Amino acid sequence: MYSSILVPTDGSEHAERGIEHGMDLAAEHGATLHVLFVVDENVYGSTPALSSYEAALERLADDAEDLVGDVVEDAIEHGIETTTAVRRGVPHQEILTYASENDIDAIVMGKRGASGEPGEGPHHLGSVTDRVLRGSEVPVTPV
Repeated sequence: MYSSILVPTDGSEHAERGIEHGMDLAAEHGATLHVLFVVDENVYGSTPALSSYEAALERLADDAEDLVGDVVEDAIEHGIETTTAVRRGVPHQEILTYASENDIDAIVMGKRGASGEPGEGPHHLGSVTDRVLRGSEVPVTPV
């Protein structure tokens, strides 16, 4: 049913749950697990001096590479084929673009991200998850 599953991550606890569920789904279907980290270029609000802004984004990208590398190691231990990407941009847009460009069959992601975005109860979705759900052409499973 699925040959490619995308698990976006930001390193949060919710994203970890999404990764676990995505791995289970990939193992069950013999699918390739795509692990995507989007470095949010708007994380600082207004742009500081260009050199410090670029340096900060590079540090975030390096941390993201380490994070997706850890996911790959875990997936390999479970016999799951993986591919990874670290992109810069607006998270929900990059997730949807990646899914479209890579023929993704399903997206599995945490209900909320690193910001924690408190809501009105346990079923509240974070803004990135909500936007991916609304904009996706493939099934999205929030975990």
